[in-house]
Amino acid sequence: MTMPLVSLVLLGYQKFEQTSGPCLESLEPWFGDPDVEMLALDNASPDGSGERMRRWCEAHPTVSFMQSQHNRGFAGGMNWGADHARGQWLLLVNSDTEFAPQALDALKVVLRQVPSNVAMVGPVTNAAGNGQRLWRPEADREEWLRIGAALHADPSAHLMPVYRCDFFCIAIRSDVWKQLGGLDPAFGLGYYEDFDFSLRVRQAGWEQAITEDVFVYHQGSASFMASNEARTLLKLNKKLLKSKHKDARFEHTRIGNLEVLREYQRIKSVGFWSVQLEQRRMLRFDALLGDAPRSWWKSWIWKKRIAGIS
Repeated sequence: MTMPLVSLVLLGYQKFEQTSGPCLESLEPWFGDPDVEMLALDNASPDGSGERMRRWCEAHPTVSFMQSQHNRGFAGGMNWGADHARGQWLLLVNSDTEFAPQALDALKVVLRQVPSNVAMVGPVTNAAGNGQRLWRPEADREEWLRIGAALHADPSAHLMPVYRCDFFCIAIRSDVWKQLGGLDPAFGLGYYEDFDFSLRVRQAGWEQAITEDVFVYHQGSASFMASNEARTLLKLNKKLLKSKHKDARFEHTRIGNLEVLREYQRIKSVGFWSVQLEQRRMLRFDALLGDAPRSWWKSWIWKKRIAGIS
């Protein structure tokens, strides 16, 4: 059996009609694509979402369905799905995402061209905690999907720097995933396991990058948990991450955005620029001030830091 290029692992938990259902519908153009293996997992949803996902997959038999008998958490659920994947690359997908037109076609192009030392590639989105987030606060879902379709239709063919990747959607070389043993289940239900994996990728000598040629819409924690429980878990898992990585940098999203804008400057300084790069720059540039710190003192320091960025 031919190994597919990508094994897409969608992990669902609760609210099928608001999360996994729309995500699966956005992926329908690639059902049956020999380059893409589709796996849909239910992580023991208590609201009947698992049964609804099972029926949905029965009506779309090119999508393999798996249902856990207990909540494995984000790390455990993704590890479980990855154990059943055959692709050269894993594409781990949160259920609260949607794929803009041509997204996986654009991703396939990127993955076939990515340098051999890059083990992990993250798409851009509307909502993330790092440089993968683009900036247009007034845009709604429909506008973001149109923006994504435009990016896919007019690629830049450049990878951008990132300190760590956000796992709302992430492509990882399967051999590197196995080398590192997948995600650490010690992070329980979720939070910071992606940060931990990103740092372990770095420690193993691999690079990671952002592709601005692939856009995935992200609702943001739509299927997760109540706010009090989430805050408690965030605090505990941040402490766990600090214990594992003493030198971890907890950077605001604005820092990742600034690093990408500096990369644009570098590209331009060596005599290369394009309409495609300018389009992408404009989806970030306004964030330099719109994302500035609120206190006047920190804002003043930030403005000094970004002086000269154009």
